[in-house]
Amino acid sequence: LPLPLGGGEGEEKKPQANWRLADTEWMNIKRKLILATILLSVVPLFAADVGKRHKETAGGFSFCPPQGWAVRTLPGMKYSIAAGPASKGFAPNINVVDETAEMPLAAYVDANKATLSKAFKSYKEVGKSDFKTASGLKGTRLLIQSDQNGTLLKQAFYFFAGTGDKKFVVTCSALAGGGAEIDEVFEASLKTFVLD
Repeated sequence: LPLPLGGGEGEEKKPQANWRLADTEWMNIKRKLILATILLSVVPLFAADVGKRHKETAGGFSFCPPQGWAVRTLPGMKYSIAAGPASKGFAPNINVVDETAEMPLAAYVDANKATLSKAFKSYKEVGKSDFKTASGLKGTRLLIQSDQNGTLLKQAFYFFAGTGDKKFVVTCSALAGGGAEIDEVFEASLKTFVLD
């Protein structure tokens, strides 16, 4: 007499359909684990982590530069800049300027657009949109591409209104071929911008 599939007396014979179902479930679990492993290994490549908060007390603002970027002073610059690792002779960077302008922020942005279009060779506006920081500070983001001294750059200008007639312009510059990853790095850093 043949023995039951369980191999011993008193054990119930399991239907084949259940074994197939179990195999299918196991394959689905294995697929999900493989997919999760791939996703977890790729996500850090594109994650835009920010570093320690940098405060410009005299300017009345602070922000968190991208993780691993250096904050340094440059001759002729009122405030420190944040600079990333150089590639192809250019270091992506974030710098802040301020000025007094007796006009609403929207008019100030338009005036700057007109100036930029005349100042930069091969100027091309890529986009303009409202922007809001994590603390709720509202501003405007202007994206451009231009040739500066023979180097094709993409720049994101973030405009914010300070107290009174003071305006802040945060400029994020990178090589035009930098891809969406650098845009995410700039965006994550600017989300931390605060007027103190």
